[in-house]
Amino acid sequence: MVSGLQFQIEKSLHEKCYEKAKELFNLNTALIQTARDKAVEILKSFEEKRKEESVLKLKRISIRFDKRCYSFSKTNNALTPYWLTLSLNRKERISLPIVFGEKQRQRIEEALKGEWKFAAVEMVKRDGEWYAHFILKKVVEVPDEPETVIAIDRGERNLAVAVAISKKNPNKPMKGNFWKGEEIKRIRGLYNHIRRRLQEKKLIKKVKELRGKERRKVNQQLHIVANQIVAYAKQFPKPIIVMEDLTGIRDNFDKSKELNRRFHSLPFRKLQIYIEYKALLEGIEVRYLPKKEVRNTSKTCHRCGHAAQVNGREFRCPKCGLVYNRDLNACINIARRLMRSAGWGSLAFEPADEGKGVKTP
Repeated sequence: MVSGLQFQIEKSLHEKCYEKAKELFNLNTALIQTARDKAVEILKSFEEKRKEESVLKLKRISIRFDKRCYSFSKTNNALTPYWLTLSLNRKERISLPIVFGEKQRQRIEEALKGEWKFAAVEMVKRDGEWYAHFILKKVVEVPDEPETVIAIDRGERNLAVAVAISKKNPNKPMKGNFWKGEEIKRIRGLYNHIRRRLQEKKLIKKVKELRGKERRKVNQQLHIVANQIVAYAKQFPKPIIVMEDLTGIRDNFDKSKELNRRFHSLPFRKLQIYIEYKALLEGIEVRYLPKKEVRNTSKTCHRCGHAAQVNGREFRCPKCGLVYNRDLNACINIARRLMRSAGWGSLAFEPADEGKGVKTP
């Protein structure tokens, strides 16, 4: 579905630039169209996230080739078996040798066997070198009727927390799990310290070089956590993952300087993206709940529904006596709110004996 903002940007760019670009550049019409579409994506993202007096800057040069403008083949060439042919116009074509890392090569081999479909190629220029980013698609079936809801919550103390609830027995949470994210915090803290030292010495070029190294190390840890979360979900019958929609989360977080730095150093949204695509590859559906539906999940007793203030890492219900980890308590409430909105099963709160609590590790 095309949003109103995206339609307006696309219409404006087409009217102002499309015909002019055809006159100026001897390129395939398809290339001009993909350039327009990419510009629309960049402008849409900028308009949605822009702050006052912000300026649009492009850090990298990239060109998108769709199926009309490229072909990819495996040959017996001694240099490399993989060749990418790019069509710039009706008369001009360029054939480029492609070298893959081991993981990327395995995925490309799967695509050549028909397990994936080649969709597009993004040619990206980085540090004077050109890289080909292959965009692949795969049709995956997800269960029509999920049986287990896997709720994922996030926080400053725990990067991610998960709990499973069966639709058949919604009052009995199963196997809560925690991912601390300590290695990500350590990496961010280390590079933050190194950056300050370099800035003091006015070594700005070195500071910029560090960004890529830090990003790659953090992304590696996010992939590890996302893989573990998906593996956790796979152990349950017909799982569905539910998470909070984190749009604008950073804009609304304003605490102390130190807490702000620690909170903003945790890439929650990127972790969600990794979890989503890895889960879909395993046939696990992912849904997001809007912020209003997950409000006060950590302050509401999942056993009796009473709302109470939370101090420290434990939730203590003054009504039924429940003592529970606050993050697990929030996860259970998130799972139940998805079940309630989807009309799945009975969500009556479990009766509790007055004065008795349940505490989790």
